[in-house]
Amino acid sequence: MAKGGRKQNRRHYKVERLKCRELIDRMLADGYIYEDIMEAVAEAGERISKSSIQRYHASFEQVAERITKTREQMKVLIDAVRDQPGTDLAEAANQVMMQGLLTRIATAGDEFDALPLDKVGRLVASLERSAVAREKLKLQYDQGVSAAVGRIMDELRTVLADMPDIMAVLAAKLETIRTELTAG
Repeated sequence: MAKGGRKQNRRHYKVERLKCRELIDRMLADGYIYEDIMEAVAEAGERISKSSIQRYHASFEQVAERITKTREQMKVLIDAVRDQPGTDLAEAANQVMMQGLLTRIATAGDEFDALPLDKVGRLVASLERSAVAREKLKLQYDQGVSAAVGRIMDELRTVLADMPDIMAVLAAKLETIRTELTAG
């Protein structure tokens, strides 16, 4: 029994102790039936029961499902960052972390009482501090870009005082560049 009188789930997969574990993993991934896997393990000089393979396969599928879900989330995240060049990757990663944390809390059920709330609170506070720091950096960046564009415009006005058409084109281009750099 674990602390507090609760039974702790411990998994002892015989498959994890076998030398031919990679063979089993490949066969499970390729969709082989348990009897074929048992036979392949026997040919490799080891023994395993069908129920051991079934238990291991259940965990194997959970891991595969988590990996698939994570890949899908990362694809969405990468697409969002690609579609919005001003989006900060750290901000997107923070959102994924916060979503995972909220999902854990929402699906905790009976284990909610066992969640270390002090740790959850520290993680939320850390994520928020990170978001504030990121916003501050964005503001400083935007201010720096605007100041640089202003200095360039002043210099161009001096140099191109007698060429208003060229000055207008360059001013419009500089404004477009400033907008692109500070968007997001």
